Amino acid sequence: MVAAWAQANPDLEISTFYTDQDDQGRGWSTPPIGSGVRENRLLPGIDVPKYGKLNRGIRKVVSGHDILMIGGVEQAGYLAAALWARALGKPVLLLFDGFSPARFETETAPVLALKRLTARLSNGFFANGTIAARYLREQLRVGESKPLFDQKLSHVARPIAAARTRWQGMTPATVRQTLGMPVSDRPMLLSCGYLIPRKRIDLTIDAIAEVSSEDRPELLIVGTGPLENELAAHAKTRGVTAHFAGFHQGEALANYYFAADGLILSSSDDPWGLVINEAMDAGLPVIISDACGAAADLVHPGINGFVFKSGDATALSSAIKALLSADLQAMGKASRAVIADWTPEKSAQNLTLLLANVCATDSQRP
Repeated sequence: MVAAWAQANPDLEISTFYTDQDDQGRGWSTPPIGSGVRENRLLPGIDVPKYGKLNRGIRKVVSGHDILMIGGVEQAGYLAAALWARALGKPVLLLFDGFSPARFETETAPVLALKRLTARLSNGFFANGTIAARYLREQLRVGESKPLFDQKLSHVARPIAAARTRWQGMTPATVRQTLGMPVSDRPMLLSCGYLIPRKRIDLTIDAIAEVSSEDRPELLIVGTGPLENELAAHAKTRGVTAHFAGFHQGEALANYYFAADGLILSSSDDPWGLVINEAMDAGLPVIISDACGAAADLVHPGINGFVFKSGDATALSSAIKALLSADLQAMGKASRAVIADWTPEKSAQNLTLLLANVCATDSQRP
């Protein structure tokens, strides 16, 4: 999004600062953005328990720029940067990627107080989707007088496009065979993510097990994590055929979207769920729990997928049965139509509108 924004606004200079000195063990690094964007890492400072890092040099960074965008509401460094910006008369924009519906009204009073302070210091908000906007308005008490634009969080589309070209005209079963997976005439559903408890892949296994043996789909699990062995044993116990493909990224990951007939995201707590964007771009119907932020915006029940009640294996099983009896190609086509509006370019357009709105109404600036 920042790259698309920079390309559309060549008169702006954009500096991106990271609070961490590494990539937090993600296993990949971010390539240079280009387009006039400078990427930097803030100097190490102190760790504030439960509230992230308070880096050195924040005041110098803020004073050297005209507008500040912070990447969250509760981090110590973000709050410090916002305080300096307001003290120096500079507008503050709050970037808010998403919020899990499962966390509404669960936060403690001190956490909410700190977040509300950051929100009060912000002049405008760039929130992702319906749930994030609702959280800001209802929980953080952001008034209607402050502008709030939809971020329309996007994924990296290039790997999906390359895989689409590679597998053009092939069925998911053919893709699976080409990738060296066991050949089967059964449909295959995809689960993609870190294998940790809140992703509730065990629930997906239980739901598939409730499908009659003659109609039961197989499960393709892409990702690694501490629960891998436990999930493999659980699938075997429940009579579910599960294939563990390991960790993949980029085009290697995109291949697996085209090897599947649909995607399931069964998280009990997920601020968004970017795999939904990716799967829809690959032309897959999707099933998602109502505890995921993306459910409210990207999934149209019966059109491109289904939403089920978080933690309810029977409801998920019913959604799986409905999906397998539907026109998968038509639902996949609908997925691509929905996600077509969620692009870096659209996000950049909305950010430009937010900037114009904030700068036009900020009395502290010319």
